[in-house]
Amino acid sequence: MSLHVIKAGLQSSLQGVPYSGHRHIGMPAAGAADCLSLAFANHLVGKEYGALAIEITLDDAKFSIGKKSTLALAGASSFLRINGSDQPKYEAVAVKPGDIVHIGSAKQGCRSYLALSGTFCAQSLLGGQSTYLPAGLGGFSGRSLLDGDDLDWTDPATMPPPTAPMPAKLQPRITNDFIIRITDGPECDWLAPRSKANLTESVWEIGNQTSRMGISLNGRPLQITGLANMHSAPAFSGTVQCPPNGQPFLLGPDAQTTGGYPRIAQVIRADRHLIGQLRPGGRIQFVAITPKRATEIYREKLVQLTRWAGNIHLW
Repeated sequence: MSLHVIKAGLQSSLQGVPYSGHRHIGMPAAGAADCLSLAFANHLVGKEYGALAIEITLDDAKFSIGKKSTLALAGASSFLRINGSDQPKYEAVAVKPGDIVHIGSAKQGCRSYLALSGTFCAQSLLGGQSTYLPAGLGGFSGRSLLDGDDLDWTDPATMPPPTAPMPAKLQPRITNDFIIRITDGPECDWLAPRSKANLTESVWEIGNQTSRMGISLNGRPLQITGLANMHSAPAFSGTVQCPPNGQPFLLGPDAQTTGGYPRIAQVIRADRHLIGQLRPGGRIQFVAITPKRATEIYREKLVQLTRWAGNIHLW
């Protein structure tokens, strides 16, 4: 035993890079909902940006360490405590057998990522190991962690050198209010003119129907003037659909690969990690930009991030 789960919390699972190249057989991307926080935690313990870590949702979680390691925490958690003593987030912390790691609940935002210097042993398929919960694939037996679970990891061949703490100015500011940039979706012209303006002029409240599969948005209903029933078409994490009730639905990493609702917008790649921090009761305002500007923003963001985190990739 390398890590014993004392309290798993609301939903904790092993997540890393998404599955790639399998959408034609109906396999969604899955992977970390907030890939940026995952990358930061992994970098602090000397690992690749997409290595498996424990994704912790909303609630607090508690673990017992079974062997010497280094860990780091990034994301929405309110605190990190080792044996009851507060430790800094966004900083590598050494732990030893018997240490109790307590991850605080998220007061703002939704998800945190606990990375360890060892490599988690996990179920492998289709070239990946992230947990796809709806189908029970990958990760720890394809499911969320439960109280009493024991996770194993393999130690690195050589312990990576200590990584400097993440500069405070680079640490993300996690709140419950987000501005998220979008480009037009394939069916954006099906929106009535007033509704198309309303999509970006309104502040949308995040509904209770919120999970890794998708997020319901509540506000002034949108009106579709195009084809009432469309054929199923490709959909991706970050796709904004408009169901018949006019309340948009934002797809998450575990969402289906196709859908039959009009795709009115797409969250830009540079902002997609924010989807992982959306929680019920929070608020979103969309800002429309062009695909060309979306590409420029992504490249600019990578330049800023690589100065500290080295090679990094957002999905």
